[in-house]
Amino acid sequence: MGYRVENGWLVGTHGNTVLRSESPNHGGEIVPEFLVVHFTAGRSAKSSVAWLCNPESKVSAHLVIGRDGSVTQLVAFNRRAWHAGRSQWAGRSDLNSCSIGIELDNKGKLHRAGSHWKSWFGEVVPDEEVAEAIYKDEHVRLGWHTYSAEQLEALTQVGAALATQYKLRDVMGHEDIAPGRKNDPGPLFPMESFRASVLGR
Repeated sequence: MGYRVENGWLVGTHGNTVLRSESPNHGGEIVPEFLVVHFTAGRSAKSSVAWLCNPESKVSAHLVIGRDGSVTQLVAFNRRAWHAGRSQWAGRSDLNSCSIGIELDNKGKLHRAGSHWKSWFGEVVPDEEVAEAIYKDEHVRLGWHTYSAEQLEALTQVGAALATQYKLRDVMGHEDIAPGRKNDPGPLFPMESFRASVLGR
């Protein structure tokens, strides 16, 4: 395993490193039961870390994982991060009080502009990083930013370390705990295989 947890913080093993950029946006102590996966819909991992550490944003997550597989921790796992918002799952509400939030650097849903795919903030996304998919109950095939192999591998290793440490009950996407309000991590995220890998099912 490439990571382990010590005193609420992720530690890299076997040559892996974990960057730390502590966010002021967090609350009291929690006991994690769930893992919630998000996409940033941002410009880069660096810009997303900066936003999640900005007191004015009033949002945060425990981890941000870059497209190169880099991992940055912002909030200790035993502290309440502000990633879930209004949310509900398995009879629980306020998932911030019982979950770890991981943000994946990914531009999310894209729109077609001439011969290019663009993000919501106007950045052109290379065709090799785009796949078309139909999201859940929608009927329109749209472009979505793909996840990189390095990113998914890092996430799987991190998820395994978290499941071992906290005996997690389940793994969900933001879209699962806030349906109709959120669409991340989107149709390209391999949720079933990731959940099975992390929970050993």
